[in-house]
Amino acid sequence: MFSRWQRADQFDWLSGYLAARGISGATRALMAFISTSLVLCLLVLLFGSDGPRGAVPVAMTWAAVAGGTAGALLWVWRWPTRAQSVAYGLTCNIAVALACLAHPKPLPALIGCIAFATFGAYMAFFHTTGFVLYNFAVAAAVGLFEAGRLAKAGHPSLAVVDLWLVVEVNIALPLAIGVLVRALAGDLLRADRDPLTGLLNRRAFAHNALGMMLSRRGIDAHLVVLVVDLDNFKGLNDNRGHAAGDYALVQVGQALLAAAEEQAVVARSGGEEFLLAGTAANCNAEQLAKQICNAIAGSTVGVTASVGTACARLDETTPGDPQALLIDLITASDAAMYQAKRLGGNGFYHHELCGQQR
Repeated sequence: MFSRWQRADQFDWLSGYLAARGISGATRALMAFISTSLVLCLLVLLFGSDGPRGAVPVAMTWAAVAGGTAGALLWVWRWPTRAQSVAYGLTCNIAVALACLAHPKPLPALIGCIAFATFGAYMAFFHTTGFVLYNFAVAAAVGLFEAGRLAKAGHPSLAVVDLWLVVEVNIALPLAIGVLVRALAGDLLRADRDPLTGLLNRRAFAHNALGMMLSRRGIDAHLVVLVVDLDNFKGLNDNRGHAAGDYALVQVGQALLAAAEEQAVVARSGGEEFLLAGTAANCNAEQLAKQICNAIAGSTVGVTASVGTACARLDETTPGDPQALLIDLITASDAAMYQAKRLGGNGFYHHELCGQQR
């Protein structure tokens, strides 16, 4: 069920967008602060006179502390992968539920359910509606349980009012964040598309590739970048007209999408040049480059392509700025593409930053 909810979220492109704007570090600090605040609040309750009493409630609260601590350490350590981000949101959701259910007094426990809204907003910002609904369902269930306890204690009107406040904030905050992010995404993604091929443009390529790098680091060991440039494209335009040239560009774009892995980023960088970035277990881009060359040469568009590839390590030990690494790989693969042209075109040349050029 959760794997279905993870599809088509905005985690990768938002990660890249924040990194490209230089604010991913501030975002990590904010999320670490939120998680640490949760932990500190729970510790105050544990060691204060108004906290949980009894072995089971205390154990539940310590479990919530452990979950919040794990979340804080994640953001201090690194920018999470998509799976780690989902795990963070779900862990914090469980931590808030445990902390509220463990409290001996129903009114503070009910008010504590407002904290669910923070992680509902997080899911709305980075992930899908399914996770937001899950967070709301847990918040509503815990809130309803605590409201029932409060009503039984002789405060039914207070229970109704506070429950409504909990429900309201857990609807309004994630909904507002979700609507805002999706509106922003629609505008940005439309502006980031090449109108002819429907592929990303060069600016969007950088944002999306950065997001992929951040989310795939620790999963795949290498980043591979390809520059694809059509051979004798000017001759095609001169001999058969611009309509034929446009048709060729569209078909080449479709061929690149078909050849690329699902998580790869494909763009038209301008003119007859295309960019592709993907992650892999090793630096061997030969099979993909051959597949692209053969697909373009075997099509009906009447052109061939020169492909330059470059690769570098992408793991937790890789030093430096991901954006600088991406620029270096684009520069290296561009130089490799021109070397492929000098060798006659309709072929590829590889430059491996973490190894030897060949």
